[in-house]
Amino acid sequence: MVRLATLALLAIGAFSLFLVSRPLPTPATPDRGVRLENVRLTLYPEQDPQARWEFAAQIVEQDPSSREARVRGLHSGQRFVEGRLDMRLFAPEVTIDRSDNLRLPYARVEILKGCYTVNLGRPGEAPVTIDQREGFRAPSVHITAPSLEVKGRDFKSDFAIENPSWRDPIETFISGGEKPPCPIEGGSS
Repeated sequence: MVRLATLALLAIGAFSLFLVSRPLPTPATPDRGVRLENVRLTLYPEQDPQARWEFAAQIVEQDPSSREARVRGLHSGQRFVEGRLDMRLFAPEVTIDRSDNLRLPYARVEILKGCYTVNLGRPGEAPVTIDQREGFRAPSVHITAPSLEVKGRDFKSDFAIENPSWRDPIETFISGGEKPPCPIEGGSS
């Protein structure tokens, strides 16, 4: 009986040693995230709870490692504040980071109140940032409105263009006479 128990114990030990010495199987490569096509996406930024962004795009890709979403083939981008359309965004692509801020290679923004068209950055420059708390940051800017035109570098501003700052400004103001109408659909001066 002891001999049978010893043989069973040796067999169990040998089998355990065999299992431990085997190479571990390579785990499957984790999924690269989610890819959606022909998407409508609504972003509710935590840093600006009164706002929401709505995008319609050809492709949205979610990267779980960086927790960023890349929106490509943007058909439309709009920002609503307290349910009212505040601005429209036009860009080739948008990256939404983990803090809900937007990174764009360059963009054009139409701000309805004030009737501003804001061209942020240009191809080949550093990316543009739309920070949900602070507003716009861009390497260059070209702002037009019915009574003004401004160009500059190192642009920073809130969403309403009430406290802008930039370097090397070139400003043109149109005064006198009748003010031209706002060319932005739904915009007001």
